[in-house]
Amino acid sequence: MKLYPIIDEVFEAPSTIFKTIFFPLLTIDLKDLNKGEGKVHFVTVWGNGDPDLNFKDELFDFNFIKFDWTGEKYKFNGDLSSIETFDNLSDWYAEAAEEYEQNKTDYLTQKAYEEVKKSYFTVQNERRKRVSFEYYHYVKGLINYWVTRDKYLETGLFVQGGAYTNCDSNHERKIYEKLNSTGATARGNELIGKLTGYNYSGFGEDEISLYIDRKQQQVFQKFKWT
Repeated sequence: MKLYPIIDEVFEAPSTIFKTIFFPLLTIDLKDLNKGEGKVHFVTVWGNGDPDLNFKDELFDFNFIKFDWTGEKYKFNGDLSSIETFDNLSDWYAEAAEEYEQNKTDYLTQKAYEEVKKSYFTVQNERRKRVSFEYYHYVKGLINYWVTRDKYLETGLFVQGGAYTNCDSNHERKIYEKLNSTGATARGNELIGKLTGYNYSGFGEDEISLYIDRKQQQVFQKFKWT
């Protein structure tokens, strides 16, 4: 099991846009679940969740996504352009990366509530919120993803990054909600497990369920929100 694998560990030859949409959370080695050889990866997907959008193929919809699966890595050849903010993501990602790099020490330091209210992180979030909610939500959630990851790598404790930037609760989160160790099957919807995407990222899903379809050589995720 590996928290926060890098995108090259999850996708075979990922395109540049993938890092702005797909956020790797957890890698599972199937042999640890008595399910044979291979690896699967839980991934938060930016831009899902809106049933009113015109999703353009059978691989991606508001509540699921399907990846071709090599047994170790994913491939995705579907149409991502239905994501409402698709044209902005490269710029938003670059802005978030620059801000995080310049303020990393501060963002990884836990603060009192009064400090949070006047922090650079809060000021920038308020500025972005005045422009658009999606802009604010994406950059804040992306920085939260990096903070949660980097504090986990530093401390070994899986604490939501908002504990450092927003004075949120610092209790340890569950890495996963459920893993299925009943052995490999030939079913088209073989459940591997479930986790809470929000524990990993501020824009993560409330529940991600991951399944294997061995006949189609696909992994698919279903998403739920409360």
